Amino acid sequence: MIRVVKLYGTTSSGGALTVTSTEIIRGHLEKVRWIDGDLADGVDATFSVDSADGVSPDETVLTLTDANADAVYYPRTPAHDNVGAAVTFDGTNEIYTRFVIDGQLKMVIASGGDTKSGGALVYVEV
Repeated sequence: MIRVVKLYGTTSSGGALTVTSTEIIRGHLEKVRWIDGDLADGVDATFSVDSADGVSPDETVLTLTDANADAVYYPRTPAHDNVGAAVTFDGTNEIYTRFVIDGQLKMVIASGGDTKSGGALVYVEV
């Protein structure tokens, strides 16, 4: 089942915005649908997961720079072997896997402009 988490809001007068999901989300990240709204050109956004256990480090899953238009992103992370090296498919292509989400999703916007609105819909397979 796909769950859609809305991370959307209005920036402060300084152009910053932080939105965190109200509940813990557990599943695989499928995609992020960026909604530019009326955010200023040059807007930057970072999507992360605040760990549910309070012990594991938080994990950044997507960073956008100058995200001036609506777009869809499919964030992935390189797969690793048992010693932590990235696994390669044919010596040149890395194998990527979906992010495992176990915590609260968070979006931080910088340079969004004075009281401008925008954000994202985050799709998680639960």
